[in-house]
Parts: sequence; structure tokens; C-alpha cells
Amino acid sequence: MVELDEITYAVRDGFAEIVLDRPDSLNPISARPGGTCDQILYALGAVAAAGPAVGAVVLRGAGRAFSAGGDLVGNERRGSAAAQRQFVEQWERFHAGLRASPLPLIAAVHGYCLGAAVSLAVSCDFVIAADSARFGVPEGRMGLIGVTPLVPVIGRQWAKFLIMTGELIDARLACRIGLALAVVPDQALIGRCHDLAGRLARMPSEGVTLNKRAVDAAADAVELPGSLAGRAYDAVTLANSARAAAPDGRNFRRILESEGVAGIKRARDQQWRAPWLDGVTFPPHVNEALPGDKTAPGDQDKRASTSR
Repeated sequence: MVELDEITYAVRDGFAEIVLDRPDSLNPISARPGGTCDQILYALGAVAAAGPAVGAVVLRGAGRAFSAGGDLVGNERRGSAAAQRQFVEQWERFHAGLRASPLPLIAAVHGYCLGAAVSLAVSCDFVIAADSARFGVPEGRMGLIGVTPLVPVIGRQWAKFLIMTGELIDARLACRIGLALAVVPDQALIGRCHDLAGRLARMPSEGVTLNKRAVDAAADAVELPGSLAGRAYDAVTLANSARAAAPDGRNFRRILESEGVAGIKRARDQQWRAPWLDGVTFPPHVNEALPGDKTAPGDQDKRASTSR
């Protein structure tokens, strides 16, 4: 039995809802034994065991954000290359467990969706983003990892940009590069995701599972070998991260130990403050308005990114 102290879950009318439930700290994702990852897998197993009563799962965050990413404070410190490799393998097992669920998973994303949270979202079958959603991998600014699972979804160029710069992108740009399926107003996010979950739950359940498996198998045949190769480099990057330093020469790990997350933010400000994407003009095919977008083509991309 896993103690559920970082998430909640409930079965509704034909579908289940799992909620990341540490809103005071923006729902960090802990990798400790029995932490967030284990609790999500436990909840997925429990709702799958409910049989035909549950046909889909909505995953969302409580409070102001989906999740600000990995638990920098709560996760155990790893001091060796072997420990870093074990962590990467543990993380891969978690994402494999998500993908193995027979139920379609819908990530309902609002506010920050950063680092480990982006990886969590893209391991779901559908990502629905609210207007307020901001996606990014700021871990790259500290010499850490987090982008490997995104490469099959958004391609190598955007994956490199997100991890190498640590910039955040808004929901509409995330949708245009394939990170999200759709963008909806914040006040409609939960309702629209519940609507989609209800529709999926009314489909032939075995057909839904088999079609999900077929699509994943076809994609994995092309994507999985590359992802696994990337994970090997992730372990090396994590082992090297103890050497990562801010522009003033101070070590990021020591800054975190002595000054906490606030100190990390101050150190990152030395790298850049104004996002590079703010000065970018996108081509016409990127500037086309999304369905339901009330702004003129091109206007919405003036807000392509935002700094954290």
C-alpha cells in the first residue's frame, strides 16, 4: 500500500482524475521511494483495476500550476555516477509505466509545466494546455537534464533550444510545435478535459486500448532506440552536473545548499533575463491563428515566451 500524501485521485462518471496535490510548492515531483512517481503509478493501477467503470484518466495539478518540475529539495542527493545512472533508469521505468497504462491519459496543463513535469505530460496520450500554461526545461541552466523524452515529440532543434537556453514558451507556441494538442481558456480547461475523458470512456474499451498500443508500437519502433541512447547521455550529464557553475564561477549545487531555490534564481539571472524568443518573428505558417483564437494572425506570437 502506498501512502498518498502528494497526490489525490477519484473516480468520476466513467473516468478517473489524478491531482498533483502540493499546491503551496507548485506541485513538485518527487522521485523518493513512495513519492510522487510511485503514487501516480499506484493510482493508475487502482483505477485500471476498476474495469469498465473507468475508461480514461485526467492528470492535473492543484493550485496555480500543473507542476514546477522535479523536487530540488526533497529528492535524495546522488553522489556517484552509478547513483545517477540508477536515477535515470528509475525515471525511465516510471515513464514506461505511464505509457503502459491501458487507459488513455490526458494531461490538463495550466500555469508552470517545467522540467520533470514536461516529461510527465508528454508521457500522457494527450496534452491539453490552458492559456496560462508555460512550458520549459530550466534545469538546463544548471547543467542538468530533462529534454530527452521531448525529442520524439518536438524534434531535435526545439529540444536543444529548450534545454540549452532554459527559456519558457507559452501554450500557443507549445501547441504549434506539437507539445500540446490544443489550447483552451483557463476557466474551460478542466471541463474540456473531462469532456474528452468522457467521450473516450464511451468508446469500445478494448478497441481504445488496442489502438493506443498500435500507435505506440509504431512510434516506438522509430523513436525508442534513440530515446534509450539519449538516456545513457543523461546519466553522464547528471554525473557532470556537480561541476556546473554560474557565470560568476560559483557552483550551482553549493548555491542550492547555501541559498536555496531563491539563490538559484539569482544566479540564473546572471545568464539572461530577457528571453531570446521575445525578439523573434515567426514565419506565416507558424503565425496562423489556432482554432478559437481571437487575435489577428501573428499578434499572439508576440508573447511567444516568458521568463520565470
